[in-house]
Amino acid sequence: MYQIYFLSIVINLIVGIVLARDILMEKFPAFGKLLDDIGEADIFRLAGGIAAAVVGLLKLLAVSPGETLIIGDLFPALAGIAAGKTLLSEYFRKKKVTLPAWAARGADFLIASRRIWGLTAIAAAVLHFFFNQVVIL
Repeated sequence: MYQIYFLSIVINLIVGIVLARDILMEKFPAFGKLLDDIGEADIFRLAGGIAAAVVGLLKLLAVSPGETLIIGDLFPALAGIAAGKTLLSEYFRKKKVTLPAWAARGADFLIASRRIWGLTAIAAAVLHFFFNQVVIL
């Protein structure tokens, strides 16, 4: 399904940029204001997190013709799910939602490594765009 392929690339790229905005603002200061405005919006954390997680789950289920398992499906799907859960964790932390102990530990881990998940989502989007039909054994 090409719709899921397109959504996977776009959402992973956008969510990755938001999660890694600290690193990107250091490297590209001209985009600082734009990245700052997008990344601080609570509605974006909620909507972006839900969208990334849902598209990641759909990417696990829907296979486009000619795609392989690693770069074509698994890597972008897992990167989208992790990035989406990170944004949702940040949203719920900011809203002071009480989580069970196991979920709080997971949320703390995701939030602490948000830059890594952001860069992973960006890499997944770029690799998925250019190498969606590469066979990796």
